[in-house]
Amino acid sequence: MKSATIRLGLLLSIACGLALLVGCGGPKTPPPPEKLKVDRFTTQQGLPHDHITALVSFGTQVWAGTRNGLARFDGVNWQVHVTKNTNALGSNIIENLTVADGAVWISTDNGVTRTDGTNWASIFTGSRARAATARGSEIAVATAHGVDYTTGGSFISLSKETAGLVYDEVQALCYDANGKLWVGTRAGMAQLNGQVFQNFTGPAQQPMGTSLIEIPPNPPNCQLVGNNINAIVPYKGKLAIATTSGLTITDMANQWTSYTSTHKKWVQRAGKIFEEQAPGNSPLPGPSITALAVAPNDAALFVGTNKGLAILQDGKWLEFENRLATVPSGAITALVMHEKDLWVGTQSGLFRIINLASLLSAS
Repeated sequence: MKSATIRLGLLLSIACGLALLVGCGGPKTPPPPEKLKVDRFTTQQGLPHDHITALVSFGTQVWAGTRNGLARFDGVNWQVHVTKNTNALGSNIIENLTVADGAVWISTDNGVTRTDGTNWASIFTGSRARAATARGSEIAVATAHGVDYTTGGSFISLSKETAGLVYDEVQALCYDANGKLWVGTRAGMAQLNGQVFQNFTGPAQQPMGTSLIEIPPNPPNCQLVGNNINAIVPYKGKLAIATTSGLTITDMANQWTSYTSTHKKWVQRAGKIFEEQAPGNSPLPGPSITALAVAPNDAALFVGTNKGLAILQDGKWLEFENRLATVPSGAITALVMHEKDLWVGTQSGLFRIINLASLLSAS
């Protein structure tokens, strides 16, 4: 009787163990991670215009340039600056914002303004400024006629005619880690050496009549994915370069890594020249790179395209869309990381992805 009781106890123990493994006590599929909250700001929330043109993080505030004024966010409210209340602003059309030398440099449709948040000064007038930057006594302004440049005195014009610039229509400016000024134009890159430019152009194709001309790179090792430059930022000791044909990350010497999306490419076949779709080498949502921003300590590169947002971290593209309550889509016009949040500018408002930094640390 005693042995039967023992056998019955063993059987019950085994049955309970199996029930725990396969029944309600077994391992469960973890719930999906909570989606990150996304706030949207438009004129209804205090912006002067819905079309965002530029973003920077300065001190404790986010600054946003728009097509009708400048605004800065203190965490609760937007303070708007326009020509009516800020005399130093040359225009309400904000073209670009840059933080340099402890100040915000505001490029407008009519000149450049510098401010530390309290004091405002007009630095450059009389021309549309597409971008501006500074380093010590140096100030550089991108225009449609080259780079207006000073080292403390009057501005001088550095153009194709006066300084050998590859193309006069300048769209981006950037100082690298070594203090060298890089210039992005609609037809290539250039580095300023003294008052003369060294030009860099990647390989290109040019239809001409019934022929498709292959244009070699200059210098021969230059492998820019495209020559129409939209933005330049320092990243991991190199330059991240946004072009209308894709993204290139390079030391501008021997290391060239490019990322493309599905894009149109010129081909010549059966005596005819036409464009056809070509596959990309990355999950970039759009072929044209329209904005760039870098996370603190180079933890990630945020890439805006004409069709949405992408995030590059340690050479890999993050899958993040399923973690966002709202995914900013369409053309991305500006990006900035402020504290733990990513701010995304579009032509129809400004988005704040709250605590996006948690995705980077999780990755």
